[in-house]
Amino acid sequence: MGQAAYLSQHHVIKNDYQIGFYISVPRCLLIAILAAVVGSQAIIMGTFSNIEQGSLGCFPKVKIVHTNSKFHGQIYIPEINWILMTLCLAVTIGY
Repeated sequence: MGQAAYLSQHHVIKNDYQIGFYISVPRCLLIAILAAVVGSQAIIMGTFSNIEQGSLGCFPKVKIVHTNSKFHGQIYIPEINWILMTLCLAVTIGY
């Protein structure tokens, strides 16, 4: 509703290629959102890669599901998903 209110007041767009959502959000916030997305993907990919490589004999065996037969790197580990979800909820509730 806030974006709709902003766009109703500032409905004149200078260029044809600009999108209303990106005009209504400050630039510093867009950079922060982009950094959060990149950081969360790095944490997820790093966690899954480390667990997959560690399950070769150093850590207890975990169930690794390969989600794509063409691309070897696309894996799913249910236990790690639950742990990451629990940690994310703990951090969110902590704030």
